Amino acid sequence: MSTNRGVLFGLVLALLAPLSARALPEQTWVVAIGHNDGAASEVGLLYAEQDARLFSDVLREQGGVSSRRTLLLLGEDAANVRRALQDVNAAIRVQAGAGQPTALIVFYSGHADAASLHLGRTELPLEEIKTLVEGSPAGVRLLVLDACRSGTVTRVKGVSTAQTFDISLRDHVATEGLAIITSSAAGEASQESDRLRGSFFTHHLANALRGAADHDDDGNVTLTEAYGYTYAQTLRSSGQTVALQHPTYSWEVKGRGELVLSTPASQRGRTGQLRLADSALYLIMEGRQGGPVVAEVTPQGQKRELSLPAGSYFVQQRKADEYREYQVSLTAGGAVELAALPYETVRYDRLVRRRGGPKAYSHNLSLEAGLRGESLAGDGALPQLQLGYGVDFDWGSVGLRLRGATVSATSADGLLPRRHSELGLGLSLLRFIDLEPASVAFGLFVEGVLHQQRFDTDRSVQDRSSWGAGFGGILLVERQLGAGIALRLEGGPVTNLVQRAVVQNGVEVGHELVTPLTWWGSGGVVWRW
Repeated sequence: MSTNRGVLFGLVLALLAPLSARALPEQTWVVAIGHNDGAASEVGLLYAEQDARLFSDVLREQGGVSSRRTLLLLGEDAANVRRALQDVNAAIRVQAGAGQPTALIVFYSGHADAASLHLGRTELPLEEIKTLVEGSPAGVRLLVLDACRSGTVTRVKGVSTAQTFDISLRDHVATEGLAIITSSAAGEASQESDRLRGSFFTHHLANALRGAADHDDDGNVTLTEAYGYTYAQTLRSSGQTVALQHPTYSWEVKGRGELVLSTPASQRGRTGQLRLADSALYLIMEGRQGGPVVAEVTPQGQKRELSLPAGSYFVQQRKADEYREYQVSLTAGGAVELAALPYETVRYDRLVRRRGGPKAYSHNLSLEAGLRGESLAGDGALPQLQLGYGVDFDWGSVGLRLRGATVSATSADGLLPRRHSELGLGLSLLRFIDLEPASVAFGLFVEGVLHQQRFDTDRSVQDRSSWGAGFGGILLVERQLGAGIALRLEGGPVTNLVQRAVVQNGVEVGHELVTPLTWWGSGGVVWRW
């Protein structure tokens, strides 16, 4: 969690510090409403109904709410929703009259404007649904609104810039009272994500209830813990899009206290405990890598436990400089320590090349030593030293290479000792293929080269220099060592375009352009960041 989000979360908990904690009563009703369609002018959503199902499932699994008192309304019109809420209130009235503690939780995900929920081509006024919840005979009433409209790349969910509920902090939620949470502030947009297969708000709220929000490590998630976590994570997720999203809340209470929404530490049914490792952002997928995203969480507290349905999961721990990837099998009633499992490490340079991770590109520096084959007759192979800088993108890697090479040689009669030196500056283009345990790459380079010949002789021969060019292929193998350091071995064919002196009867009579084909090879270290 960043410093700002940590300060914000600490402030929320300080303001809402509970004096006592009460679990949801046995007589708790949940009404989860989802509708993908709105008014004729609104583009259909993909995940509103799925969000409603997720919310009701999590409250049954983690909050102990009976399936007999869970009502899921998907694609229903306003009249049916109104009637269902009235029927639930009537049932609650019977239990409340018998002196039993009761609670009502109503969740909505779908289209809305400043005045009403859009249930297909029908509308349910916001004030009416607020009145139905507020006027319920239940002792505790919670209304959660994830209202939405259509967008472009991510579908945008939220109310318009006109007046909406006055959502502000008034008091602590209590054993009796009304609480309202919305997915965004008035005038803001809420958003749903294709990657998460749901809205940012509902996704983070569901994982808060699974245990990610358990800040004090007591095995319970209170309403204020759930809100504080959902606020911070929704703000983080929406910060990667075109508009920030600030969930809001309102408590209207009698007395002071705290409400426990879920108890993820208590194993129920087919759930198991996943104990995460160091503090980080975790991406959890169903099955194997590339499967549906189950959770994107930054767990609170020191235990960092998450209650999930039994099954197989791919877990990606996103650390500061690398990803750690785990394959997890979670059994019903069991617990898995992530830190005890084997993992594969993927550094950010590989993530860039896989079109993943937080960076659009990564940098690297390399230092290598090697040989280059003979380019001028009699010189033999030239020892060379090469310094490189590169940038990795998802489509390929580009780099600059500065190399120096020198060799001493003599003429065929041994009477003309000389030193041949080269200084080259080149541009390379590579395509990496990341394998285990190494990466391979292939590509091309082009360079400009300054050639110099210096003669150590009594004969009257002038030192020479000339410009040339080089073109070659690259075949590269790289093995990661850790901390951004890798070993590299590379080489390939190269041809030089150089001017060579033409000598007749011991006299230089001109120059000719030659293109000798030779080879090169080098090895060294690479540092990536």
